[in-house]
Amino acid sequence: MALLLVIYFIFALPSAASVRAIWAVNDGEKIERDDVNNANKNSNSAWDGKTIKIFGARNEIIAFQVIVEADQNGIARLSVALPELRQSGGTGEIRYLAPQLDPTLYEKRPIEIFSVNYMNVETASHAQWVYQPGSPAAPKDPTGWKPVQLVPENATAGRGGFPLNVPARFNQAVWIEIYTDRSLPAGIYTGTVTVSADGKKHTIPIELGLFDFTLPDQNSMQAMVYYESLQPQLYQGRNLDVEYHRFAHRQRIELVHGYDQGEVETSRARFDGTAFSRAQGYEGPGENVGNQIIPRTFYGPGKLFDDRQSAWREADTWVTFLQHNFPNALTFLYLPDEPGPSQYKYIRQLADNIHSNPGVGKTLPTFVTKHYVKELDGAIDIWDTGPLGYEIKRAEEERRRGHKYWIYNGGRPAAGAIVIDTPATDARATIWACFKHGVDNYFYWQGVHWQHNRQKVGERKQNVWANPITFDNRGQPNKPINDQGYINGDGVLIYPGEDKLHPQEDRGIAGPISTVQLANLRRGLQDHQYLTLAKKLKLDSLVNEVLQSVVPRVFSDSGPAIGFSEAGNDYERARYKLAQAIAKQSAK
Repeated sequence: MALLLVIYFIFALPSAASVRAIWAVNDGEKIERDDVNNANKNSNSAWDGKTIKIFGARNEIIAFQVIVEADQNGIARLSVALPELRQSGGTGEIRYLAPQLDPTLYEKRPIEIFSVNYMNVETASHAQWVYQPGSPAAPKDPTGWKPVQLVPENATAGRGGFPLNVPARFNQAVWIEIYTDRSLPAGIYTGTVTVSADGKKHTIPIELGLFDFTLPDQNSMQAMVYYESLQPQLYQGRNLDVEYHRFAHRQRIELVHGYDQGEVETSRARFDGTAFSRAQGYEGPGENVGNQIIPRTFYGPGKLFDDRQSAWREADTWVTFLQHNFPNALTFLYLPDEPGPSQYKYIRQLADNIHSNPGVGKTLPTFVTKHYVKELDGAIDIWDTGPLGYEIKRAEEERRRGHKYWIYNGGRPAAGAIVIDTPATDARATIWACFKHGVDNYFYWQGVHWQHNRQKVGERKQNVWANPITFDNRGQPNKPINDQGYINGDGVLIYPGEDKLHPQEDRGIAGPISTVQLANLRRGLQDHQYLTLAKKLKLDSLVNEVLQSVVPRVFSDSGPAIGFSEAGNDYERARYKLAQAIAKQSAK
């Protein structure tokens, strides 16, 4: 206890104007703007009270947060820097390079620095498919000043760009990401984080432990997020598909929509990997590796497959094209979305049109966002259900029959809910649940849901930087208000770097801006690679141990309360155990 008191005295900085305390925390926590007594303040997996300590493998993005607490005077000018990390006793180095206006030009930029933007959540989400308000599955603290967007340091001053202004007795988090190149030697890398506040500099030592193994470029499970090109065009004033797909690749997700042959041809670089090369400004996970998910349709099948002869022709043409050009592509025909019983007959007709095909088009999978129902037995090749509808035994049975069984979105307590008012680890927990139960694809319904859904009454061009509620079906005629749902941050994993519709919110960034939710989804996908590597090395007992410690009860095994950890420290302890064992086993 005495040691902790001494350390806290050093970093409480009682004599330094503007700053009351500086500390660090892992990427699995949402530290609210006014939470100056957070339990992680004295120590956590990334902070021993004096030094920032992080770890990882090669070809990984490792993130942590520096929390700066203002005193009663506030901070007028705050910035944070991490110039380099150098290998102790070796030649390895990781060097910072300032960002360009386009945040997705990653070449030679292994260190990225972001300010965290906060949104005041005044009303908890109210949608049963996310969580039941007031139930044991609801988050304990759904309202308040929540950390949401990760704004590049070179954004517009006053809109997240350095230097930052921090009001009195508030926190300001600065998010730092480090990409560990494949060529780096293993070892301990050290450096100094410098916090500059109103002309005074404060330094914090940092250590990165780099284990001697490399995460694969190819994901061990896929994650697809629906993307509408028209959203950046509307809000940012131009087509930014290249930038958004490059950004998504760095996060280990794929932005998806429906394709025809012509659009695949014009987007060929996205699928053959050249869009993710250093020649195109890309450096990071999946370098020179193309996207694999090429759906034929999305959010519905269109009309081309209603007639059997037309369906045969279209499916044959599509499958033949992919076999010749992208033989490893994952494709499917998206059937009516979240169908009810009235649509089952039509779905069976569409499925029969595909499955009766005597040609190669017979292999075009039918996909439906629905849990298994006997009325559609035999018609569906890919079932995709929300976590609350995921029956473990049924999924196992469908896989034995040669079908896929995926999950989409979220739903507590069966898995996490990837929204603003749930803990950061909800996204991570969902991917751990997928590993535990053999789910090889996660689907999130929309990544850039800025223009409101069509069910919205009134103005659809929402101000996503000002209002945390991004899914809002309230006020529909002749329908109960609460039954329609309203959700904080639903469908918005990415925010517009510019905003032509709401100029006061323009960040001056010519591309996408990430979120704490997306960063934790990426963290979960990287964790999935740790688990997969451990499994391949036959470390089964350890894998079972960490799964039991982090996600003991998920999907249909869950009870009324949350059956997975909500603490970033728990996930980091499990990841560290996996890293130690993988490195040791790989060295044999």
